[in-house]
Amino acid sequence: MIPFTDLIRPHTGGISRVRPAGKSFGWSTTALVSGEAGEFFVKGVPNRPGGRLDSAQREATINPFVRDVTPTMRWQAEDEHWFVMGFDAIEGMPADFRPGSPDLVRVVEALNRVSKIPLPAVARGWEETRWDRFATEEEKALLRGDSLTYTDVHGHNFLLTEGGTWLLDWGWPTHGAPVIMPTDLAVQLVSAHHSPESAEGWVGQLEAWKASSPESAQAFARANVRLHEWMVEMRPEEEWLKAMLVAAEAWAEHLGAR
Repeated sequence: MIPFTDLIRPHTGGISRVRPAGKSFGWSTTALVSGEAGEFFVKGVPNRPGGRLDSAQREATINPFVRDVTPTMRWQAEDEHWFVMGFDAIEGMPADFRPGSPDLVRVVEALNRVSKIPLPAVARGWEETRWDRFATEEEKALLRGDSLTYTDVHGHNFLLTEGGTWLLDWGWPTHGAPVIMPTDLAVQLVSAHHSPESAEGWVGQLEAWKASSPESAQAFARANVRLHEWMVEMRPEEEWLKAMLVAAEAWAEHLGAR
């Protein structure tokens, strides 16, 4: 069983089955829980100050406003040990980002649905600042904006079902320039073996990209390269981080930002 079984039983009813969902760590536990009230995707984090709790609370706060693109959170519970959320359990497959994948049409459609969501009042204080330390003052100004941003763009955070496409893990939504989300997709596509030209063909279909200026695209591409350089320096043993740096560099070069 999961460590917070007693905490969630008022919401699930009697629990008949628990299946691990993805990897679980000491700071986060995810599971598919079947109970008398139905089946839920359950995510729990220790209830202590810090990034994981902040992220979980932000995901709970934003959920009512993004239910057009993500599974609905049905309940939340907490005690002195755990903060737990229960979402609709939806079965599906991750998106394939590789060239020729039919999933890319659905990826673009899902991100365009995000762009249609007005910035909720609860997110007004969530300005995107994670790239600030890697940007000049002029570049930082170009990255400000009121677009709701989803920055955890990768294949495993897209859930493809017969009925639709869902974006998972809204743990750190922010607001910023519209260019941020398309750039994240572009770098992921290049890392999945698209040429930068092919990546732009897909990214160019995003409403957020159409709303972006070339200057903001170049500014964010440069800051993004510096971020990935720093990540590689901090964790040189992680080969996937090196691959992401190569992709970020190729995208920046394509935009003439290097």
